[in-house]
Amino acid sequence: MLRQLSLIILIVFRCLQNGAAETDEHWQTIVQFDNDLLTGTDDGYTNGARVAFARQLPADSSTHNFIQNTLLSLTGAERDDPLSNFRFPDENGLHLQYGIGLSQLMFTPKSPVPVTPPPGERPYAGWLGLEFSLQASVGDSAGTATVSIGATGRHSYAGDTQKWVHQNISDSPVFQGWDSQVPTELTVNVHLDHKQRLTFWDKTRRWPIQVDGFYEWGMALGNLRTDAYLGALIRVGYNLRTTYASPRVQLGSFTEAIFENDHSTDANFSLYGFAGLRGYAVLHDITLDGPLFHDWDESVNSEPWVGEFSFGIAARWHWAEISLSHTLRSDEFEDQRNLSRYGSVLLRLDVSF
Repeated sequence: MLRQLSLIILIVFRCLQNGAAETDEHWQTIVQFDNDLLTGTDDGYTNGARVAFARQLPADSSTHNFIQNTLLSLTGAERDDPLSNFRFPDENGLHLQYGIGLSQLMFTPKSPVPVTPPPGERPYAGWLGLEFSLQASVGDSAGTATVSIGATGRHSYAGDTQKWVHQNISDSPVFQGWDSQVPTELTVNVHLDHKQRLTFWDKTRRWPIQVDGFYEWGMALGNLRTDAYLGALIRVGYNLRTTYASPRVQLGSFTEAIFENDHSTDANFSLYGFAGLRGYAVLHDITLDGPLFHDWDESVNSEPWVGEFSFGIAARWHWAEISLSHTLRSDEFEDQRNLSRYGSVLLRLDVSF
């Protein structure tokens, strides 16, 4: 296990070294952690972890590598068509940010003893993958394209990771059913996201307590997950900077700036609360419906409509930012017994390397 994980980490840092030679911009470090124990439960989406690195890119596409140019074309920022013009109406001031991430997702039933999940509880599933992401922002709009390549099953190392954590850190029961997890399958997914700033909050930019927000939509296509979503998020607090990250491990979204504007201050301290809503239309979820190319006895039928509500607080001091959030999600599969909820921690470090 250690050898395989070391190889994956080596690939990530090799990608970073190749990218660092292209520009003088430094890499920003992002660490994200989701866990349902933060909300007092231990089932369903039980853990998610990501280590990612992001940096600004020059707008000149001739300096980009093949992956970066492909992702940029998927954002629509450089295309001249009605949809792209609607998403990016301001043609000046294009900002690009490129990111590389390593993520692991883990799903278990509530009962740790049975070797197969009891009826009404989530089946065992894990995923481990690399994500290559590019975000294009112009004015009040930002679009992100991400390609993720990973694997489910034993090559996700979700069972090994959970066992080690439960034995050495949390002193929790060891789950016995990982042999029934979703089979091993190579996954390839494309994630497209777009966020649009709500400009009517600009009148608060001179107030001691400011308000901002955005509405968003996106989609995912691939054998890991295929869905579409609509949502919105509002922030209220002191010194709301224009840089803000997704407060949880969301595949397809970990780059820095959701939007750019001229309303932020240069104060070194920020404190704010946030709340958001999302609705999903789900066509396929490998952790529930099973792989496309293998049979799986423990699969369940995913719900076609899923809603979620998240809220939390965040603080920034100089080059470090941390946020704590709580997410409540409606039933994700038929005959689900337990409400899906989990807590999230995000740490962002703007440290040059």
